[in-house]
Amino acid sequence: MLKIYNKQALTRNERFIRAIGYGVGATIGLTILYGLISQFLMFEFSVVYLAFGYAIGTVIRKYGRGVQVRFSVLAAVLAVFCFLFGDMIAYFGFGVFTMGFQFFMMAFRITLQSLIGTSINGLLSLMFRIGGIYLAYTTSRFV
Repeated sequence: MLKIYNKQALTRNERFIRAIGYGVGATIGLTILYGLISQFLMFEFSVVYLAFGYAIGTVIRKYGRGVQVRFSVLAAVLAVFCFLFGDMIAYFGFGVFTMGFQFFMMAFRITLQSLIGTSINGLLSLMFRIGGIYLAYTTSRFV
């Protein structure tokens, strides 16, 4: 019986490592983009979370080419980091990462508290974030 091997094919773990690299790069880029846009426009537009979640999931699906659940979990975790750090940049500017650990933790706590607001705008904003995480989860792997 003739066996044909594809020496250039990546293994499962190599594809996952590749997905991590490209996913983190996309997350950092989208976080900076959201921070810049929201600082210049001075208002929150929550629909962008759906687009960012879809973009993170698509990058992981394209470069990771995985079918396991771990690709979806990776995309969801990266989307959460993108949304949280993007909000921190929008509220406090890019200095939030250079001002020290105590300032970073204070900014992180204030950002989390702002997401738990009980107003209709806060709830809608939270739903858009959850939708973005769901889109990242569902679009990140081949099913």
